[in-house]
Amino acid sequence: MKAYIPGEHYVSLSLSGTACALNCEFCSRQYLRSMVPAITPESLEKVMRHLYQRGARGFLLSGGFTREGYLMIREGHLHAVARFRNEFDVVVSMHSGLMPREMLDIAWESGVDFIDFEVPPSNEYLKRVKGLAGKTVDDYLSKLDEILSYSKDWGVPHLILDSIAAEPEDELRIMQEISDRGPRLFVALVEIRPSPRNDKDRVLSTLRAARSMFREISLGCMRSPRLKKELDEEVIRNNLVDRITNPPKQLVRKHKLPIVWACCSIPDSKEHLFPSCEWVNGEPRGKCV
Repeated sequence: MKAYIPGEHYVSLSLSGTACALNCEFCSRQYLRSMVPAITPESLEKVMRHLYQRGARGFLLSGGFTREGYLMIREGHLHAVARFRNEFDVVVSMHSGLMPREMLDIAWESGVDFIDFEVPPSNEYLKRVKGLAGKTVDDYLSKLDEILSYSKDWGVPHLILDSIAAEPEDELRIMQEISDRGPRLFVALVEIRPSPRNDKDRVLSTLRAARSMFREISLGCMRSPRLKKELDEEVIRNNLVDRITNPPKQLVRKHKLPIVWACCSIPDSKEHLFPSCEWVNGEPRGKCV
């Protein structure tokens, strides 16, 4: 198992600033405020150059979404990515949502390395949490098929666990649908909410089931700090995932987890671009916590 820590070396960029046509319960645009704004294609290229000089080697294209459920992005943003990638060896990923095929074509041609693609756990989740009552889980599975048609490695499906708008059987059914498509990596997220408190046992049970479905599993960024203290120890001790994002520092030291300072979705072939930490005879070597 490896720990992945994005931070300064893998930076989330908002192509919309704080604008978003949706108003998801778990976000309410708060996540957008934590991203680096890069609203115009010109500012995107300028920001990436500046961050590269400061040590960034990975960039997530993210931001607000449209009422149709896809990223607010212009062709010019992707042309800026292509120019930048022609000069620098970096990793560029994207939160696409239900992006139209023509824009996916441009993203593929521009050198976007992979797409972090969230599949909803239920239709009720789309209605209650995302405000996308006109969309269905099948719409997302069809879009995942479209993304994977470029390359089986291009799409990295994410699934929200322990949602107030889904049942455990919904999660298992959707995981099986995703597994049948054979992605290189599956990323589990845990819904963040003020109440009710997350059901740790439900999350652990779902992760145990995922173990038999996927080649490689990551526990991604989204889970509350309160849940981390209880969940991560059991996940690590029972080897329920292959990758874990931002685990508590004391657990990294206790279990001597190797660290890659990048997004947990990156392919193995790109890890050499980022600082790392290994444990040699019980002692840390490299950039460690």
